[in-house]
Amino acid sequence: MFSKIISKFKQNPTAYYSLSIAASWAGAGSLMNSATLASTLGGFPAAIWCIFNTLACIVFGLIVWKLPTVRKVMRTKVCRMILAVFSIFQIWLCMTAIREAWASTAIGQLGGTILTYAVTLAFIVALFRRGIIANIMTDNGGMYLIYGLVLILSVVSMSISGLTNVSLPKGLEVHNLLQGLYKGFLLLPGPFTYPYFFKLLDYNEQNEEQVSKVNLRNAFIFGGIGFGVYLLFAFSLIFTTISPVLNYCKAVLLSVLAISSLSSFVYSEYAVFGRKIGLGINIFAAAFWLFVAPLGVMGVWTLMAETRVYLILGILLVALLLRIMERKEAAR
Repeated sequence: MFSKIISKFKQNPTAYYSLSIAASWAGAGSLMNSATLASTLGGFPAAIWCIFNTLACIVFGLIVWKLPTVRKVMRTKVCRMILAVFSIFQIWLCMTAIREAWASTAIGQLGGTILTYAVTLAFIVALFRRGIIANIMTDNGGMYLIYGLVLILSVVSMSISGLTNVSLPKGLEVHNLLQGLYKGFLLLPGPFTYPYFFKLLDYNEQNEEQVSKVNLRNAFIFGGIGFGVYLLFAFSLIFTTISPVLNYCKAVLLSVLAISSLSSFVYSEYAVFGRKIGLGINIFAAAFWLFVAPLGVMGVWTLMAETRVYLILGILLVALLLRIMERKEAAR
């Protein structure tokens, strides 16, 4: 059965790449942060944030396609080291989200912590042994599960409690809208800090596993759209109240969202540094997670997002200058 799935993937990998991109980008923050923004800034700023969230992978695919020198810059040792640090932040973010997802259930924070470590260590070992195909396959399975869970959660919540958050602030004040735009803008550099996305580009061009070569620009566009479909249902949850009966369903959804991103960042360390050093970095990230967990999902995300904006803008500027120099030399 598994060999047949692998065979289908190798023959036509675009759909598999797209779902893997969507799953990697999703993360628990897409659900938790949209609810936080809606309650603090209002519905319209949260909607703006969701639109930027959907566009992020599409923008990445288009920029990398039009400005291929970005990949040259990202292959430098300095950039690889920086991306590895951001991957550690992302691992911490995903682990924090898993724990927070279960903290409000009977499992509690301690049970959530144990579950978080069990899942993280399992993926560290599995991806150490199986590599990129394992990540693509688990991402695909995870994304189908995400679609099913968010659909159940949104439809059942609406049918049980209706639009209980009709008093949710609209957030049409200038300050709130600008905050929505600002936090939305912080999302756009995000995919550029995903070593896994750059690895997919290399894997598509020069892999040794006989996978058909495709146009990955389309995979990133479809991945962004696929993520947007999920986010549409996730956004609808801000207008209703999730009953205690569905709380476990929400916890599972948040966990799957977090795990789908966690696996890609665990694999990213292997892709950047190789299996042995990557294993050491992943173990370090898991061991020191408890020191940053108190910041919460939004706290860890904001710390990382504000830092990466300036980094990625600088990298894109360098890539643009390289592209201009290449064209000048070609014109001589």
